[in-house]
Amino acid sequence: MNDAQKQIAAGLERVFWSRGFADPSVPELRAGVGVSMRTLYRYFPSREAMILGALEYRHQRYLAYVREGVSEPGLAAAEQLFDKLGGWMRVTQGKECFFRQALAANPDSTQIKDTVTRHKAELLDFFGVLSGNEQFATTLYLLHEGVTACYAEMDERAVEDAKHQVRLMFRAVSEKRYS
Repeated sequence: MNDAQKQIAAGLERVFWSRGFADPSVPELRAGVGVSMRTLYRYFPSREAMILGALEYRHQRYLAYVREGVSEPGLAAAEQLFDKLGGWMRVTQGKECFFRQALAANPDSTQIKDTVTRHKAELLDFFGVLSGNEQFATTLYLLHEGVTACYAEMDERAVEDAKHQVRLMFRAVSEKRYS
């Protein structure tokens, strides 16, 4: 994305985040972004393209956020992931996953489904690298998605419980390796 696309995508992300994916009309999206209809359509020629732009912007933003300051792979990095997720959930007021919201509002869109699938696959790959053990990727992914889904009800307890499970997972592997 070039700078103009990023700026518009950031505005689209804000509007979709606050209003949902089904509700805002294109004129409302244009007003929320603060550009002309012509400029909006130049960069995002359809409503679906606008959703995809917002998703891509969010994808890049979230991956940069969770990767920032990551120490070497291992337990500390995996715990840090959940600390960061807790911070993200506080900032987003415990709302459920932006990507799953987009897919739920647009279940027939192959492009949105593919974008959500790619986002989740990149997270899964990152979790394997982050932990230093590819076998942990799926468990970290399940914990990550679980915290995201239940944070509104459980608050920080979800984060702390996920970190506890991460420590148990690392301990179990460590004990098998050194017993």
